[in-house]
Amino acid sequence: MNSDSLTIDIREFLELWQRTFNRHTPDCLLALYTDDAILQGTSSAKLYIGAKEIATYFRGGASVKMGVWHSVTLAHDVVLVAGSYVFSQTSNGHQQSTPARFSFVLRRQDDTWKIVHHHSSANPTEPRGIAQFEH
Repeated sequence: MNSDSLTIDIREFLELWQRTFNRHTPDCLLALYTDDAILQGTSSAKLYIGAKEIATYFRGGASVKMGVWHSVTLAHDVVLVAGSYVFSQTSNGHQQSTPARFSFVLRRQDDTWKIVHHHSSANPTEPRGIAQFEH
């Protein structure tokens, strides 16, 4: 697969993930993950291992909008994707948005991409470099 077609392929997968997330159907979203996938989500400190545990994570009413992303090919059937998205949810009549960042490791399985690893975290509130951390 050449670089241009891979980029289109990944974009289509991310659009599918966004649409599926926004439908609030956890079983359909779970179908985009491998059975042995790992998820470290934005709203929980727990590390979810395997499809059964991941299914318990996606129960909220938030929607997501994908932002900028970049990908790196790790092997002929494995790609790392890192980028940003924004979660939105209405709470007490107010729209709340949470900018976040993500990384997916995708593996091609039966001619479709599936998520093997998903990490998501809220964007830091202020930029900090490693040298600025206090010990």
